[in-house]
Amino acid sequence: MTNKQIAYAFDELANLMELHEEDDFRIRSYRNAYLNLRKIDRPLADMSDTEIKDIKGVGPAIAGKIRELVGGGKMATLEKYRSQTPPGVVEMLDVNGFGPKKVRVVWKEMGVETVGELWYACNENRLVEFKGFGLKTQEDLRHKLEYFFRSRDKLHLDVAEEEADFVCVWLTGKFPGAFVAPVGELRRRCPVVEHIEILVGYNGELGAAFDGVALTVEKAESTLRYDVRLQNNTPVIIHRCMAEEFGSKLFQHTGTPAFLEAFVAATPGLVFKNLRSEYEVFERADMSFIAPELREDGQYIDPAKQQKLPQLIEEQDIRGVLHVHTTWSDGLHSLRDMCEYTRSMGYDYIGITDHSQAAFYANGLKPDRVLAQMAEIDQLNTEMAPFRILKGIESDILNDGSLDYDPEILEKFDFVIASVHTNLKMSKEKATERVLRAIENPFTTILGHPTGRLLLSREGYPLDWDVIMDACAKHKVAIELNANPYRLDLDWTLIQEAVRRGIMISINPDAHSKDGIHDLRYGVFAARKGGLTAAACLNARGADSIKK
Repeated sequence: MTNKQIAYAFDELANLMELHEEDDFRIRSYRNAYLNLRKIDRPLADMSDTEIKDIKGVGPAIAGKIRELVGGGKMATLEKYRSQTPPGVVEMLDVNGFGPKKVRVVWKEMGVETVGELWYACNENRLVEFKGFGLKTQEDLRHKLEYFFRSRDKLHLDVAEEEADFVCVWLTGKFPGAFVAPVGELRRRCPVVEHIEILVGYNGELGAAFDGVALTVEKAESTLRYDVRLQNNTPVIIHRCMAEEFGSKLFQHTGTPAFLEAFVAATPGLVFKNLRSEYEVFERADMSFIAPELREDGQYIDPAKQQKLPQLIEEQDIRGVLHVHTTWSDGLHSLRDMCEYTRSMGYDYIGITDHSQAAFYANGLKPDRVLAQMAEIDQLNTEMAPFRILKGIESDILNDGSLDYDPEILEKFDFVIASVHTNLKMSKEKATERVLRAIENPFTTILGHPTGRLLLSREGYPLDWDVIMDACAKHKVAIELNANPYRLDLDWTLIQEAVRRGIMISINPDAHSKDGIHDLRYGVFAARKGGLTAAACLNARGADSIKK
């Protein structure tokens, strides 16, 4: 198990124990374990018992539970509480913003034991009769449940990619020489993946791959399609074709039906069967190669016929890393560590943006700490030149739309990312007014994660995008494409309109650790899907250009 999986096991245990009204001290200890274990860089599986016990908040009892998880993937105490709780009640704990105390009320006092029953109870106005629930709370919960239903059984892009990589490596090992590649939503780099699909070009049966453990067949309508399930229950669709037709089938299984229909309409009479390479499909159609990310619909077919496709941004076009947190606020690594690591990756500069003072929950910086951090940055800039460290801040956008410091502090930063972090339940009018005022602030450089969404967990607040983009264009404010795979916010569908209005897009990792910097790749995937070029990307420019 990964450190993250182990940490989440303690989070689930704490929630279940709170649900069963167990001892508060033990619950807090497990929640602290969850928070601390997420911060460990080194795999827990590689650590000795002594090293595990030395972790903050980990005593002998928790260390023993970690060993259980590392050794067999299960924890006896967690399994005990799971067995005492109806599966539907456990599932309720996965509904964002619906905590153990409220789950206990609907379970014990209302007799509701499934998410579906809970949704029905909201629609029947049954919750308002119980303590802690009112009409507003009930309506909010109903909205969250509907989002939960729409999101269930879907995967974030990074998780889908990890699972697909395992399957591809497994199949390649079983069938040396076979052509193996992800297709469908994953190859198109969709932010959320409903189905992991793999194409195998192999002139033979695939039965040897299905061992009943790593890959278990659930349905096989023919030898050309297998619906399988991984050991962790993730479903995967495997398509098989002959090796000599791999290119044709790769093309067929990548694009959406809308794209394929438009492609066929644009190439009347042409046949695209039995092609080994996908590039041959486009050569036969006398088109430029259309990147998989752009195959959602037919809008890029005419530009491809005219050899006028945009030159999509590549990861190597990114020259600097903006939106980075350190131990000055809620990051896991020091300012020096984050700078040295970023420099070692070949970037020219880094933009440090710890949280502002209103973010007390994230150890946000009071003005005196801002100045102290700037002094450290000055020292590091002298030491690490020509690598550059830009002085930034992620300033909270307050309820009235103002930024989180007085102008005397704001003017000292090289750049400011303005973000909403609190009071997210806003009407479209309120959200637009609040964000608009922040954009109009002369110190705002970048609008951070503009809708506040968390994919598969929380919908973003609504914005009037015509108004927001007009303001960004007028005041020369860039919009962040937050590269964290749980955000990918700005959504890729809005990128073209932003660029059309002359708004720069900044692909930022929102890194809270050294590993978080690698999330830039997911931001680049989303940017490419939106047709972004390097010329329209803020941090594809040099540090001096950004400061200007």
